[in-house]
Amino acid sequence: MDITYRVDKDILYIAVEGRIDASNAAEAEGKIFGIKNDNPGKHTVVDADKLEYISSAGLRVILRLRKEEPRLAIINVASDVYEVLDMTGFTDMITVEKAYQRMSVEGCEFIAKGANGAVYRYDDETILKTYFAKDALPEIKQERENARRAFVLGINTAIPYGIVRVGDGYGTVTELLNATSVTKLIRRDPEDMSLAAKYYIDMLKSIHAIKVEDGEVPDMKETALSWARFVSAHIPEEQGKKLRALIEAVPKQNTLMHGDYHTNNIMVQNGEPLLIDMDTLCMGHPVFELGSMFNAFVGYSELDHQNMMDFFGYSFETAGRFWKTALKMYLGTEDEAVCQSVAEKAMVIGYTRMLRRAIRRPEEADSPAKIARCKEMLAVLLDKVDTLVF
Repeated sequence: MDITYRVDKDILYIAVEGRIDASNAAEAEGKIFGIKNDNPGKHTVVDADKLEYISSAGLRVILRLRKEEPRLAIINVASDVYEVLDMTGFTDMITVEKAYQRMSVEGCEFIAKGANGAVYRYDDETILKTYFAKDALPEIKQERENARRAFVLGINTAIPYGIVRVGDGYGTVTELLNATSVTKLIRRDPEDMSLAAKYYIDMLKSIHAIKVEDGEVPDMKETALSWARFVSAHIPEEQGKKLRALIEAVPKQNTLMHGDYHTNNIMVQNGEPLLIDMDTLCMGHPVFELGSMFNAFVGYSELDHQNMMDFFGYSFETAGRFWKTALKMYLGTEDEAVCQSVAEKAMVIGYTRMLRRAIRRPEEADSPAKIARCKEMLAVLLDKVDTLVF
């Protein structure tokens, strides 16, 4: 038997591992109440993820804990332990949550990765997304809610139907029959990416055609303003003033946006594109979406082209051509001057975001080079861009 704990805001998680029976119940009770007394005022949750067995002596420990903690909850309960709790009536007086099904990505086909997780083909019918954060349940629940909201709004998206445990973390399961990613389409034929770009832009236009209510999703203009305010302290005063003014002048729009729109997030099933990553839904002027897209296909890998291969599996040159092709399709023009003008507006947003990120992560080896590059490009762009609207 082993008992550990962690504190997350106002919740005290007490993890119980192994067996609790007559031989160690008194020891378990002492440890549990000692932890609780050392963390007064916290809501107690017992994490039974690794609890293999509990006897009547162990149940009495839980009962005494329940008397001191009326809101007590027990989570990640294995089937055998759940049956004992259910049979003895504990499920009627305590919140008891069954453990999530365990799945492994070993031997699975890797599809793509994003900022928050990686996606695998689990079998012919199932996509499994794993999350990098060990305690990603709030993030997962928010993403599922966003997926349901997007589906109701008319976006062709696949809604995760199950939460599972993958190693020490969590994942979601989505049914996607015979689907492939836009990323894979590009890798198959990097010389002809017209079909991949069409799927990509068709989905983007369907998202941007939707209007949402105030407060329904975050306003990206406010987020971008926070980036500008932060970086203003690190660039010349006049540049910072103009940067803030440019963003403030962008008219408020309730256009739905994805917020992290790149080819790993788009699957193609039966000739139709589907979104599979919904945790970044937001609203605002499309220039903010294009800024994120510029970063994905150019900005983040500008100083180290290997980043592009690691993230997408295609070259930096291919990504650059895709960015230009997709932008032309989105704008509906082949006019290079028009496309370059819009690209420069997007780059202002992109470099602002990257500069903030690099400054806030000084421990990363390439941060000084990124900071210098972003400052250099913002100086050039702010000298020529007079509006972010297109």
